[in-house]
Parts: sequence; structure tokens; C-alpha cells
Amino acid sequence: MLYIAVIIFAVLLGLLLWSLRNSTTSRQGAFPLEDAGGSNLQYFPQIHQALAIEDRRFLLAHGGAKMARTVYRERRGVARDFLKALEEEFDHLMRLAKVIAVLSPEVETLQEFERLRLGVIFRCQLLVIRTRLAFGAPSLPQVTAVGDRVSRLAVLMETAMKELGERAALATELASANNRGDVDFA
Repeated sequence: MLYIAVIIFAVLLGLLLWSLRNSTTSRQGAFPLEDAGGSNLQYFPQIHQALAIEDRRFLLAHGGAKMARTVYRERRGVARDFLKALEEEFDHLMRLAKVIAVLSPEVETLQEFERLRLGVIFRCQLLVIRTRLAFGAPSLPQVTAVGDRVSRLAVLMETAMKELGERAALATELASANNRGDVDFA
């Protein structure tokens, strides 16, 4: 039993490392840091409907088994593309978080560890979803969880950027006041 558990653990660890390596090497330059393009989460309702069991039943009832299999296979491919785009968006947000961490003096090692932990959890969730999609199993709750994680991270980055902007404006105002002689720092 112990050998089987060790083998399963090693395989899962290998898949996780392969997933991490694949995402970081191929997507490093996917988005410039200043890219403010729309989020891929706007397409989530369509992905949700495409993977819904009710939609699959409708196709089976009105189009037959062969058409339902073909359409569902294509929809799983679209869902994989959606997950790839979400992963790229997550990577972009994580790079942005790293830049914000460098610019923000309050960032502690614990927060850096939290960013690493979020990345590992996100990659594990993606691996589970991709595996389920490969075997034809719908995974709507997991896709929802991944989308929620990216959405929360985007909100956090937006808040952090706003705070950094306010600090920069305050620093500029103080420097300007000092140059005019309005403020005495002595």
C-alpha cells in the first residue's frame, strides 16, 4: 500500500511540476504589465452553459448521440482554451502583484509566501479541471472556483494599484510643496 501511495504522490507531483513549468515558460511575455485589457471572466456564462448537463441533455434529445458527442467534444476544447486564457490572466496578475510588492514597503515575507501558495493552489485546480475535461466529465464547480480566484485577485490588484497611485500623488504633492517652501521638513 505504501508503495502505491508513494507512486501516486510522485505522479501527481510530476504532473504539477510539468504544469508549472509549461505555464511559466510559454507565457512569460503574454501580457505587458500595463495591459488593461478586458478580463476573460466576461465569457464565463457562455462556458458555464456549454458545460452544463442540461445543455448536453438538450443536444442529446434534439440532435442525437453522435451530434451531442461531437458538440460536447468541441465545447470541451473551448473550455480548455478558456482555462488557458484564465491561466495567462492569472500569471499576468501574479507578475503585477510581484511589481506591487517591490514598490510597496509594507510587504512582508508572509505575503510573498501567500502569493506562492495561491499560485500552487490555482495550478492544482487547473490540473484537476483539465483532467476531468480530458475524461469528458463536466467540472462546473471547479471552473467556477478558478474563475472566482482570478476575479478576487484582479480586485486585489486594482485596490493595490489605487493605493500606490494615491501614495505617489501624495509624495508628488509633498515634494512640490517642499520646492515652493510651503513645508519645512527640519
